Amino acid sequence: MNGQGVTGGQSGSRVLIQAASAVDYRGEIAPAAILLDGHQIVEVAAPESIGLVEDAISIDARTEVVMPGLINAHSHLDLSGPGPLPYEGDFEKWLEAVIQLRISSSDEDVSRAVSRGVELSLAGGTFGIGDIAGMPHRPPHEVLSTSQLVGVSYAEFFGLGDDQPQTIDHMQSTLKELPGETFGVRLGLSPHAPYTCGARVIENATSSSAPVAIHVSESRAELDFLASGSGPFRRFADMLRTWNDGVEIPGLHPIDFTLGCLGDRVGSSACDVLFVHLNHVEDRHLAPLLNSGVTPVYCPRASAYFGHPDVGDHPYLKMLEHGLSVALGTDSLICLDTPDRIGVLDEMRFLHRRDGTSPRHLIRMATINGALGLGLESGLVDLNPGEVGGILAVSTAGHSSDFHGVLSSNEAPRWILEPATDAGSA
Repeated sequence: MNGQGVTGGQSGSRVLIQAASAVDYRGEIAPAAILLDGHQIVEVAAPESIGLVEDAISIDARTEVVMPGLINAHSHLDLSGPGPLPYEGDFEKWLEAVIQLRISSSDEDVSRAVSRGVELSLAGGTFGIGDIAGMPHRPPHEVLSTSQLVGVSYAEFFGLGDDQPQTIDHMQSTLKELPGETFGVRLGLSPHAPYTCGARVIENATSSSAPVAIHVSESRAELDFLASGSGPFRRFADMLRTWNDGVEIPGLHPIDFTLGCLGDRVGSSACDVLFVHLNHVEDRHLAPLLNSGVTPVYCPRASAYFGHPDVGDHPYLKMLEHGLSVALGTDSLICLDTPDRIGVLDEMRFLHRRDGTSPRHLIRMATINGALGLGLESGLVDLNPGEVGGILAVSTAGHSSDFHGVLSSNEAPRWILEPATDAGSA
């Protein structure tokens, strides 16, 4: 932890934070004071309303903006080893390189990469995370479960056509062999995408009680594959040896196909299913997505890195206006321009600069929307009285001393109150 603050182990200590402002999804107070008792927020108000608290440790953050720890709803921490890499414009070739990296990595390599990803996530201000655990599933799940982060470790699976029964057996055995929840990290399932998983695999994953994350409508090649079985992903299936006589091409848009596989989870108040990327969405999809209850997850810098969508703009603003609770994700470190951290604060900054997205939308996407999508308590990522997951401070570096200033700066966040090592078990 950098600078003045309190660690996750100092529960029971009363702390008074004086800040330039305090912001969460409900709004902003400037200037602000926050009185803490361990990880319990006692009060947030203007400094004169709280006054001096004689038995509290005083923390001076009067040149900084404070906010709750943030939620990264989509990451690939096992790809944190190589660091950021340039994209050469060939998505198929990039996928081949990632697959080769995973094939050549030992369990120890995976654990080291995920450990590095956890460290960089904390440096990026991340409190809760949705992480895709590529095979082998156990090392990333174990590392995440023993970290300060909470959230979901989604075990990833592939299976088309005749290979689906074997994939389903593997999913079921994984659910039995790995713990369902450890120190705030739940086990989830990730049937990778509609172009790598058949309907039976996705239906089986969503019929379980586990949280689910699916990459949906990420690229134009995915649309071509599901429409006619053609294009780069057909060649990709041959390369992976996943194409077989039992593969059925649905002739549908990926969103229509995947929504049709959700079964009883559609419209459920506890629909903890993430649709990740959604770079290609038609207006007709907005109402079905809203009615389904799924959480869309947008990874802005990753989409820009790959040049997605190749026509038009990403529809996240339309989704928000339609009432969808869009969350933010980072995808992998490979796609990012911040080698020293992994976090959605930089996704917020990217959208604010490129699109002029309102701070109100951005803080919701980075906190409560992601928390609800991962099944975390919303109170952990707001500044209401009660338990909080952690508290960040960010310098505005000479910009306005409010959340606009944070979005205009490039400063890394620091933890004033670190996530507790047992945050998820409370």
